[in-house]
Amino acid sequence: MARSLVTLMAICALGLTWTTAALASQGSCDSQLSGSANSRTVSADALDQSLFNDAVLHYVNVERCNRGLSPLRSDSNLIRATRQHSTHMARNAYISHSSKQSGYRNLQDRLSKANVRYNLAGENVAKSFVFAFDRRNVGTQSQCNFKFSNGATVPRHTYDSLAKDLVVLWMESPAHRKNILERSFHRAGATIGVNDDPNFCGTVYVAQNFAN
Repeated sequence: MARSLVTLMAICALGLTWTTAALASQGSCDSQLSGSANSRTVSADALDQSLFNDAVLHYVNVERCNRGLSPLRSDSNLIRATRQHSTHMARNAYISHSSKQSGYRNLQDRLSKANVRYNLAGENVAKSFVFAFDRRNVGTQSQCNFKFSNGATVPRHTYDSLAKDLVVLWMESPAHRKNILERSFHRAGATIGVNDDPNFCGTVYVAQNFAN
């Protein structure tokens, strides 16, 4: 059977950086994430891919639940496909669905390498930051201690806050929103890569894949 493909992209600008299948059975679209997602901050030194995937999937499924759609379930092969891409984007500081890495040049390549079987698939990518700039002006920074223009300290993202911001961003874009709310999709996986650049003390690169 011929495979059809949906490929979509999101890019977060500075300041716009906003478990799961059980949501429907719990009878609430606003179920809370675990305490660890709320308390653990994102760090390039010790990324927790499982916690990040759970957090993103949680907020994606809240959006689907609010519209009466079935929740997506986590898929290990989709996670494998996204991890290759998010890591490569972070190492090379770019944001795209295309890659110059041989054997992983596009979504079809990455899904094939990860042994993902599908008829319909999609991809959202994003660029964000370790620090929660929250669309606000940053006044000063010294050794990764950022201050807003009003003097308040810029906090680091927790896994919860980063995942929430990313899903809010994607939902504001019709193309990415379509992937999140696609009725045909039943599986998803998301991973994160961090480029420890000196300007922002950690730029985040994200990929989320979907499949039926």
